[in-house]
Amino acid sequence: MDNGSTDATADAIHRFAASAPFAVRYVRAATPGLSHARNAGLRHAGGRIVAFTDDDCYPQPDYLRAIVEVFERHQAGVIGGRVVLHDPADARVGVKDVLEAFEIPPGQFVRAGVMHGANMAVRREVLEQIGGFDPLLGAGTRCMAGEDTDFVARAVWAGWTARYDPRPMVAHHHGRKGADGDGQRRHYDRGRGAYYGKWLLDRRARRTYVREWYYSVRRMLRKRDPGPFRRELAGAGRYLLDRLFHADPVPRFDSRASVRSHRTEG
Repeated sequence: MDNGSTDATADAIHRFAASAPFAVRYVRAATPGLSHARNAGLRHAGGRIVAFTDDDCYPQPDYLRAIVEVFERHQAGVIGGRVVLHDPADARVGVKDVLEAFEIPPGQFVRAGVMHGANMAVRREVLEQIGGFDPLLGAGTRCMAGEDTDFVARAVWAGWTARYDPRPMVAHHHGRKGADGDGQRRHYDRGRGAYYGKWLLDRRARRTYVREWYYSVRRMLRKRDPGPFRRELAGAGRYLLDRLFHADPVPRFDSRASVRSHRTEG
């Protein structure tokens, strides 16, 4: 996936494809942003299971096999896996190093960060029902994060079970040190607020999200740290303002359509 690069990314992908022992498809998403890139990839994906990771992650050798096994053994519509630090000296952000599996049943609140887009997989049927990622959320947007949690929540509120399982694992090499990690946490605060703000628009889930956000704010204030809440409010405001101009920004996918009928996102 080439997300609007201006360097030699395309050449590097083509060189890799020429020697790879498997088929490699070059896809370019000209519009910057993580959700735009993932949605462009989804338009070309043809498998019954679609897996996601990030460009700074190293999937373990059994990664795809582990994903298939989890789906074969469980009825989950979407799964998230373990994300560990590749470099122990990096700030401890962007990780999900939990060894116990758990599930989120349909119609439940989905806590931000419960699964990471750096290690996520989904059944084709779920994509056909809920569509892709919200292009108003995630890296490269004013809201900065939250697209992965929102994606899981839409699956859960559409009647699917979400499962975290530690067997599929990737190592995250984000390279952030010290204060850079704090900056990323602030981005997560804004993305979390944007995610909450979006779900206040959903009549089915509104009471649930108001309640959970209220208790979250109470915990913050007991710690005498209002900063995260202020950033959440800013993120929610940004998302709600952007939604004034995008009534339904999430793209939909039709399994009957040929990949050839879709143009690369731009």
